[in-house]
Amino acid sequence: MIFFLLLSILTKADVPRVTAEELRAMLERGEAVAVDVRGSVPYELGHLPGAFWMPLGVLNQRAGELPEGKTIVAYCTCKAEETSLEAALVLLKLGQPKVAVLHGGYPAWLAAEFPVSSTRGERRIPAAVSCSGELKSIEGEVSEYRRGQDSTVLRVGTETVTLAHAGSEDPSRFFLIHGSPLAANDWNRIEAKKGQALPGMKAVAWICSGGQTFVDWLPAR
Repeated sequence: MIFFLLLSILTKADVPRVTAEELRAMLERGEAVAVDVRGSVPYELGHLPGAFWMPLGVLNQRAGELPEGKTIVAYCTCKAEETSLEAALVLLKLGQPKVAVLHGGYPAWLAAEFPVSSTRGERRIPAAVSCSGELKSIEGEVSEYRRGQDSTVLRVGTETVTLAHAGSEDPSRFFLIHGSPLAANDWNRIEAKKGQALPGMKAVAWICSGGQTFVDWLPAR
């Protein structure tokens, strides 16, 4: 039996950890609920079944939605549960008496081959997209496209994004075609001529809060 005592948890080091196996058993017994504190894209692509989605920035506003009498287990995709530990301390300050974090986070749940849920259908983050911060995606028609020296600016749906490529007019290292890296002969699939996108072209902009934006072009196959 694991006991969670509010008064004994003072720092992140004091927050209890539970393994994926322990959490699954607790969920099946109705003793716990999982809280996903990651960004919207990771949550949509895959999360624990029934998990509440509450990024760290909204916990203060939404913690009242959590059920009473259960252990709240936060999880993230961090190397050392940094975000979920921070979330656990926030919940404690808000008066939640029983908290814990998933040891190893979402990757540990996947490694145990336990079920996951998705709300994004078949859309997946391309392997070429890397991000050390929060990642979001915007999908839609490209209504503006300007490719010039040092930068490329385009508007995907409602979002205007800028790709920086100092000293060059070539943004191809940030371009994908249906999730695959752009090849030299792919330009005519997205551009009518240099710097002019084909009419009706669609794309997904993968925007990283801590780095570069990637554009996945979606021409007709």
